[in-house]
Amino acid sequence: MGKKYLFSEDTNGRVCEVKVDPKHLDKQLREERAAGRTPTVLDEDDRIRFGLLANKLRNS
Repeated sequence: MGKKYLFSEDTNGRVCEVKVDPKHLDKQLREERAAGRTPTVLDEDDRIRFGLLANKLRNS
């Protein structure tokens, strides 16, 4: 199992990375949703793919 990354988007569309506690990931997701934010969990490969896609969109 690789490293996980948790990103949280607020209602204004701002996204921040949240430190992941692997033993309590489900709890962290519930807390983010309860706070009105949209959590997204990515593994290392997905994070790289999304980063490349974001750069490609930004440069076009």
